Amino acid sequence: MGAQRNVLPILFLALISFLTQSVLTQPVTINSQTERRALLDLRSSLGLRGKDWPIKTDPCTTWTGIRCQNGTVTNITVSGLRRTRIGRLYPRFNVESLLNLTRLISFNASGFPLPGSIPDLFGNRLVHLEVLDLRSCNISGSIPSSLGNSSRLSSLYLSNNNLAGSIPSVLGELKNLKSLDLSINSLTGSIPLSFGSLINIEELQLSSNYLSGSIPPSLSSLKALKVLNVSDNNLSGSIPVQFSNLSKLLELDLSKNSLYGSLPVEFTMLKSLQKMIIENNELEGRLPVDLFSNLVELQVVDLSGNKLDGDVNGSFWSMPNLTVFDVSNNNFSGHLPAPSSNHSVAPGAVFNLSNNLFYGTLDFSLRMFKFIDVSGNYLQGIVNDDERNASVNMNCFQRPNQRSLDDCRTFYNERGLRFDNSGAPPSTAAKSSSGSRRWIFILAGVLG
Repeated sequence: MGAQRNVLPILFLALISFLTQSVLTQPVTINSQTERRALLDLRSSLGLRGKDWPIKTDPCTTWTGIRCQNGTVTNITVSGLRRTRIGRLYPRFNVESLLNLTRLISFNASGFPLPGSIPDLFGNRLVHLEVLDLRSCNISGSIPSSLGNSSRLSSLYLSNNNLAGSIPSVLGELKNLKSLDLSINSLTGSIPLSFGSLINIEELQLSSNYLSGSIPPSLSSLKALKVLNVSDNNLSGSIPVQFSNLSKLLELDLSKNSLYGSLPVEFTMLKSLQKMIIENNELEGRLPVDLFSNLVELQVVDLSGNKLDGDVNGSFWSMPNLTVFDVSNNNFSGHLPAPSSNHSVAPGAVFNLSNNLFYGTLDFSLRMFKFIDVSGNYLQGIVNDDERNASVNMNCFQRPNQRSLDDCRTFYNERGLRFDNSGAPPSTAAKSSSGSRRWIFILAGVLG
């Protein structure tokens, strides 16, 4: 009897727990006819199919992309939905009915065509909005300054549209913003200085626009920043040395601009950095000596297409997480350092050191690499003909497809170096493109 009395409270608690869970998991129907009518109006104005938003069913329980809390609509996702025939013929950015969804937290229309400009209602009326995703929506016009009123906004995605004009400085007042993506548009003007006030920003994407001017040093105050991409713009000036303060930075892409000056020595402090892409700029000077020995988390390094010179510290060979190392088309010189005997080459990494001024003999085998391109230098000596994982054309090696003997001799004589021409290059055929094609293929696969 005593055992039975002890079991009863346990059974009672289990029953209460089951009933509570049953109530919590039951679908909550929409409790506002105003909100229901607003959704029906949105269904009509966007030309959505009845299959996805059936008129006779409850939006909170059966409509695709609708989420509710306590019977109130909080999230709308039309991304991936299809329009009716009429909707496809006459697509419009008509979402005025959202004004009646006063508790809306998220609106996601990514990939859903919404030709037209962004309405002011997102910033002026939807005061609870946290996520606005309008990527690849065929939007035009300018970014409305009213978005600066969306004080709760944490994610703003406007990439891959036809937006023009300057970036409103009021966006810098969005203190809760964690992700801002304005890439792949036609935005002009400079990066607003006010962006230095985005204290919670983790991802800032401004690539593939027509932005000009310098990179504001104020961005160095963004202590939470993990991704900064301003590539493919018209930015000029030097790289702010203050970027060394971005201790959480994982990805930095400054490529395809007109940045000049040297790579700041302070970059050796970016200990968390995984991707450093600064190709196709006008950087010059030597690399910081301890750059690659300090940044051991690096996975992708692309400094190609600059005017960098001097030698390259051999520590880059053995960065443990490395997948791509590209310093091609610069003015690096000196002997190509051999990988340290104490550390193996990063497994699976591809290396591009082509079109520089490296000289001397190779003191290591090319067979240890997944792929390596050393073409377009002044390396000499003998390389085995079966190096299929390497491109060695247009050097001074004793093999076909090399520089002319006169070219090699002149280069070495001008630098007071000894050129061993005991086995002169057997031919001076035009540079083969096979190695370059292989490099482009491998690089595209790694960067994805």
